[in-house]
Amino acid sequence: MRVAIPWLGGLSAMALLASAVSLGVLDSTQTWQWGLAGGGAIGLGLWATLCRAQLRALMADPGTRRSWSAGMLTALGLALAVAINVLATEHDQRWDMTSSAKHTLSPQTVKVLNGLNREVQIVGFFGEATAEEMAFRDLVDGYSAHTGHIQLELHDPLREPLAAQQHEITHDHGTVILRAGDDVQRLESSFDEEALTNGLIRVTTGLAHPICFTDGHGELDVTDSTTGAGLGLAMSKLRGQNHSPRAITLIREGKVPGDCDVVVVAGPQVDWIQPELEMLAAHVVEGGALLVMLDPTFAPTLADDLGRYGLSVGDDILLETHPTYQPVGGDISYIILDDASFDLHELTAGMKSMAVLRMARSVARADDVPVGLVVQELAHTTQLGWAETNLDLFSSAPVPNPEVDRVGRVPVMAVAELGEEASLTIGNMSLGGSGGAPKINAQPGGRIVVLGDSDLATNEMLNLYGNLDLTLNAIAWLAGEEDQVSIRPNPAARGSLTMNSVQGLIVWLISLLVVPGFFLLEAFNTWRRRRAL
Repeated sequence: MRVAIPWLGGLSAMALLASAVSLGVLDSTQTWQWGLAGGGAIGLGLWATLCRAQLRALMADPGTRRSWSAGMLTALGLALAVAINVLATEHDQRWDMTSSAKHTLSPQTVKVLNGLNREVQIVGFFGEATAEEMAFRDLVDGYSAHTGHIQLELHDPLREPLAAQQHEITHDHGTVILRAGDDVQRLESSFDEEALTNGLIRVTTGLAHPICFTDGHGELDVTDSTTGAGLGLAMSKLRGQNHSPRAITLIREGKVPGDCDVVVVAGPQVDWIQPELEMLAAHVVEGGALLVMLDPTFAPTLADDLGRYGLSVGDDILLETHPTYQPVGGDISYIILDDASFDLHELTAGMKSMAVLRMARSVARADDVPVGLVVQELAHTTQLGWAETNLDLFSSAPVPNPEVDRVGRVPVMAVAELGEEASLTIGNMSLGGSGGAPKINAQPGGRIVVLGDSDLATNEMLNLYGNLDLTLNAIAWLAGEEDQVSIRPNPAARGSLTMNSVQGLIVWLISLLVVPGFFLLEAFNTWRRRRAL
């Protein structure tokens, strides 16, 4: 009994040291675990002193030396595993090895996360251990790697009815609630990266920019469904990007409504009258923004009036003969823009994928730019492109005529900004021509973007390559939302392995019980054979 007491004391000292280490790993802010560590160290010292003879004899035994070596290697392996786990926790790093980059966040999402300056609480209601819940948890983990302002709570509405009732959850097929202060957003149909990022934008900014689409000139239909030839899909995307789109008719309004941050003229088929053009100019002079997407041959008066902003819209059709920049079939009326086609500008800096235009016209910097306006061409064809002025393309095979056609790197998109000393003449906005010219208080900051094609924004072509990014980036830049000028989430980046509960249990058993158990059994057999020697 006298021999056993010191050994029991030694074991107790080891237990104290192990407790101190465990407490230090779990909660490094506590200080009283140092007392445990000190007590354990003193106890181990006393034990080694009192039992030195037994320890010396034990260490002289060959079996003990082998066991000691095995124990040291095991302890070293455990210490290495703990160290790796601590380092991984403190310095979280994710690598996406999937072919579709499923776990890589888009540049726009990263920009939004890096710009977060408010705490956002995300509360998700999903069935426990469902594929939808696991996918959403993994997505939010990726968001948390870029910001510390996101807090996630997950609840099962069937197991936690009180929490479901508190958040007005009436079904069990998925709901996500985002809360930043008093601002709340609910997601009930889609929980992918695009939906979550859009929800973050809306809940953290608290401001929806009114985007006004002109009507009455045969423009693209803003009320069209997402499958027709109109702008229904673009409207849906804009609502998700912190914008509030609606249609306006200038001839009825008498002016651009004061709450319109951006006015969009999308593919008018009928020409504009002069009072309407003066309404647009008054909007720009007062610091507003204007996006014009103008197809070849249409609205010639509107095209000519853009010259007041230092922009020259050609009466032509762009053709491209570079073999690398032609779609399958070799249709030279399609204009493909890639990173080599875009000039350096905030609006196009993030463009990494191609944009595809169909039947576009030239949009260039005018030779005579009014004082105070900064005009820049943003996108061009290749050196083998040209602006065909003979619009009867079916009469003969088109060939460039350098005497009348602009040949080589023809611009198709341009932007103009009003500076401090900019001055534009605003004419009469009344139909009757009476009342004189209105008084306009000129303000710097007006922005105009003109693109020689409207097809890229239609339901048919919006999701082709980078058309969505180019369209939404133009509106975001005009609205002053530079943090949204980026590459958006790719809805096609899917590719996931989904398992049901039984399959998940089998994988868990194999990973945590069968494989480790096999190695433990082999280790025991090795130890038993050595003891038998």
